[in-house]
Amino acid sequence: MDTSSEQLAIAIGKALGGGQASAYTGTSYCQSGNHLVRHAVSVHPRAFMWSAKELPDGPTRTFAPRSLTLQTDGADDFSLSIDRIPFSFPESVKLSFPLSLPIWGRHLDDYHPVACEVNGSDTTLLLRHRIDPTIFGSFTFETESGIAKTLLTPTTALKLEREIPPDNGKYDFGFVAGSGDAEFQNRFRPDGNPHH
Repeated sequence: MDTSSEQLAIAIGKALGGGQASAYTGTSYCQSGNHLVRHAVSVHPRAFMWSAKELPDGPTRTFAPRSLTLQTDGADDFSLSIDRIPFSFPESVKLSFPLSLPIWGRHLDDYHPVACEVNGSDTTLLLRHRIDPTIFGSFTFETESGIAKTLLTPTTALKLEREIPPDNGKYDFGFVAGSGDAEFQNRFRPDGNPHH
């Protein structure tokens, strides 16, 4: 475990980058207590575009960056002010937007990083609770890319499994893994505007 401030600062910088250059699809796992929810996700972090479908057959939520609205199947759109992005994003996509996590020691954050450890191709930040210093958590990401993998605290477990991108390097943002429903196939047009 490395508690040197220089190594910790380098690790935090990589983690905050979150691998933003690459778009991807994958599966996110959110556990609170004994309740586990899985989502199929399509994310383009740099453009703040994402889609998350609750598995196996739950609703799909998307974020429209141009109109700053969260959209959920069959529900009214919910507008976000620019200062609430990405803090108001749902747990299913929080690992894709590391700044949305309450772990960086900011005024309203629950945790702050206190040490880092490199294990193979991953780096783990040890987190200490802001109010109760006996409570710890961890945030693990790929060392080279900065891509987030897990956030573990006594109350929450978030895990993101990214799928290997296709050989041609192109992504179809309308497709949400695990969904054969044509409605989800064209969620985003190439220009980034959601279909209605």
